[in-house]
Amino acid sequence: MIMKKSILFLYLGSSLTALSANDVYQTPNTGTVYSFADLAKIEDSGVTQLDDNTFSLSKDIDILDQDGLVLDNNATLRMGADILVRMYGGNNNFAPADTATIMPTEEGIKPKGIHFLDTSVPQTVKHVRFEGAGLRLGAPAGVTVESCSFIEHNTRIGNYAIGFVASSINNAVRNCYFYRTHLSAIGAGSNLAAGVVIEDNVFEDCSTDNRNYPVINETPAADNGAIIIRRNTIYGGKRTLPGAISVSNMLSMIGNHRIEIEDNYMDNSRYGINILGNYMNVKIKGNEIINCHYETNAMNGGSGITVNSTSDSNPTSVYVEGNTIDGCLWGATIIGKTRANFGNNADASSSDYNPGGNVFANNGNCGKTPAGAENAWDPSIPYDLYNNTALTIYAQGNTWGGADQSAEEIEKRIYHKADNSALGEVVYLPAGGVAGITEIETPDFSISVSGAGRFSVNGVDATTPVVVYDLSGIRLFNGTAGQEITTSHRGAAIVVVGGKSVRILL
Repeated sequence: MIMKKSILFLYLGSSLTALSANDVYQTPNTGTVYSFADLAKIEDSGVTQLDDNTFSLSKDIDILDQDGLVLDNNATLRMGADILVRMYGGNNNFAPADTATIMPTEEGIKPKGIHFLDTSVPQTVKHVRFEGAGLRLGAPAGVTVESCSFIEHNTRIGNYAIGFVASSINNAVRNCYFYRTHLSAIGAGSNLAAGVVIEDNVFEDCSTDNRNYPVINETPAADNGAIIIRRNTIYGGKRTLPGAISVSNMLSMIGNHRIEIEDNYMDNSRYGINILGNYMNVKIKGNEIINCHYETNAMNGGSGITVNSTSDSNPTSVYVEGNTIDGCLWGATIIGKTRANFGNNADASSSDYNPGGNVFANNGNCGKTPAGAENAWDPSIPYDLYNNTALTIYAQGNTWGGADQSAEEIEKRIYHKADNSALGEVVYLPAGGVAGITEIETPDFSISVSGAGRFSVNGVDATTPVVVYDLSGIRLFNGTAGQEITTSHRGAAIVVVGGKSVRILL
């Protein structure tokens, strides 16, 4: 509960607009597109040209909606304390061919940065190095930020190096580098719907203030587009509070919110992926989540994946496939009313088919950090999947930590109905393809294969249960020995007869 309250404060606070106490120069709104060299020629603009392509800014600048601003190639902007450049129109070019730099006037000075707002034309920021300063996006038509770097963002413009402060569509952040931002690298206010694709970025040791600000801190966007976070690399700083990725619908904004978190690598954070709130359809696929165990009290976090939804009528649904979760306090925790699918491989033609393929290893905790230890991580007290809902979770086809993939070993690592009757069951067999099924050498039954995927089981009662799997764990047949057993499968298969298993060739 403490963690939830702190997150709420975080999300509400992040959308507040920073007020300026600086003098402001406004362009005359006559349709002129300015360079910083042009502005330096205007008395009282606050822009001073220091050399051929270096400029200092001592006033805030407002580029009104009919005017525009160009950031020239190889330009350097040295901004004073709390200086902010606002662009209200769409006639801007912040994409120099090679590079440009926005930085403080001197060491110890903290500028705000650049703010796009009220623009009906999509904007692009490209090849720009931000040192200390940040980027504030309030353009309804969307902004693409590409091949930029954000170094030690100082939070004067807001809590995010790239912050979305208005509902918008068609946003993208790609191929950027974030280094030691004081708080989050990318984020949006809790009351804003800003669809965005965040892809192919590198985040290194971000959220250095060690507060509850994840590296990527997003809000779902419904009709304004999906939140897509893919192919990013997040190197955590081994801190006790910041997580890697969070998407939260804290204000329960109504809509069909689509979230895709795929093929990311994240390590050494408090947690990996956090999904909080209702109305969301979430896919979490192909991520590597490593060593999320720096929370000192496991009751407050430390999961590779957490999904928490509280609505009976509009719960969040999450599809989880092909992730690796290794070295976390908890592998995955599913809370409240969340509908979760970690693997349902009975019928490949089913709408809820999921081959699983998640790998859990070295996850566990001892509760609170013991005296003399750095954290509560303890794989000898294993937790791979904690079903803290009353609902059944299918989690077939996954590879679990432990000595082997037997039901006995897997049960040690899953908390569900077998541990607390108020909770839902986790259906985990077959595990790791068919690795959780042990074949017997001398069965007390026989199987007759008649071709074309047909076979019969002999020597057992007609009511004996029979289940057939292919070697990837897909269920091909579920019935009894007295039924006609026919599948379309060709090749090796595992036949489970009354709990005893053999391999056959169809």
